[in-house]
Amino acid sequence: MTEIEQMLTSLLSCKRTDLYTKDITFNNGKFNQLLTMLKRRENGEPLQYILGEAEFMGLDFKVDKRVLIPRPETEIITEKAIELSKNNSISKILDLCTGCGNIAVSLVCSLPNVEVFASDISVSALSLAKKNALRHKMQKKIKFVQSDLFKAFTKRNSPKFDFIVSNPPYVRNEEIDTLQKEVRREPRIALDAGVDGLDFYRRIINNAALVLKKDGFVLLEIGFGQVQHIKKIVLSSKRFILQEIIKDYRNIDRGILLKLK
Repeated sequence: MTEIEQMLTSLLSCKRTDLYTKDITFNNGKFNQLLTMLKRRENGEPLQYILGEAEFMGLDFKVDKRVLIPRPETEIITEKAIELSKNNSISKILDLCTGCGNIAVSLVCSLPNVEVFASDISVSALSLAKKNALRHKMQKKIKFVQSDLFKAFTKRNSPKFDFIVSNPPYVRNEEIDTLQKEVRREPRIALDAGVDGLDFYRRIINNAALVLKKDGFVLLEIGFGQVQHIKKIVLSSKRFILQEIIKDYRNIDRGILLKLK
């Protein structure tokens, strides 16, 4: 479906085939709305923000400038998380940097007996994630926590997790201004990972053991060309065994699976 077709089907609440087979009323108000959408797109705003939603794992999620737009590559990580949970009797998962909640909601939709905690440093992102959980009637199965990574989970009586999954920021800060203009419209906090793009991997790998149960897992999405650097972080931490490198459909390293020693 072309972008203009996506705009029209969203605007008119119809299917693509309806645009060509049905007599649809297109009044001046709708026409002006379409012109506004086209102008926003011309100015580099991502189509998903204009439409107000993005598809992930076959589900529709509300998205706006508060959150990163879900990527198809992250579906590979989510599918791996679901597979791992089913094969290892996982009961409690922490989704770090949840954003719009796409991973957390997808997990509870596929794993009815798993309890998921979804955390983010951004209160506004969590607000949208809660709406997405409600949209899919999964709000009772996800606990949303505002936290700078593990900070809220290291207090007395905090839960311990079988499994941590995350798509953290992994862009070098000097690269952000060179990204596509659509990507630059996404929240910088969801992209910026420090000078070398590895800040969040260091923090997660060096501190995850504090909130994991015995033999717990960590599954992280990673950026292009980062796997060798992250392997060194894992090695220096001395807390995890590298179990698997997950590749995407183009055979690019896309995720790393760790197990607590």
